Amino acid sequence: MIPLLVGTALAVASLCYVLYPLIRPNAAFQTIPSRAPGREPGSSSVDALRELEFDRQTGKISDSDYGTLKARYTEEAVSVMRAAESGSLACPNCGPRPEGDAAFCSNCGARLLA
Repeated sequence: MIPLLVGTALAVASLCYVLYPLIRPNAAFQTIPSRAPGREPGSSSVDALRELEFDRQTGKISDSDYGTLKARYTEEAVSVMRAAESGSLACPNCGPRPEGDAAFCSNCGARLLA
């Protein structure tokens, strides 16, 4: 009888441990910071440009893909840096946005970058 009770207690404890993240309130709605603290605005775009250049030098990406991606990342980095200079938020797709307290672009719905 004792082994049955111990086994049942272990099974219930294991089930609670596994299901806790699923039933915890607000687990799916945690805020995601727009950028890492202490990092410059647009640094993720600059990092993407550096990685893209490395991929091109190592032969992992074709020249046509390189040109397309470089243009996109450069435009994104420039728009974010310009928005940071003006003190406004920037959408990676639409550029600087007039919303001062929004987390997402009112035009396309992308996360705004600070």
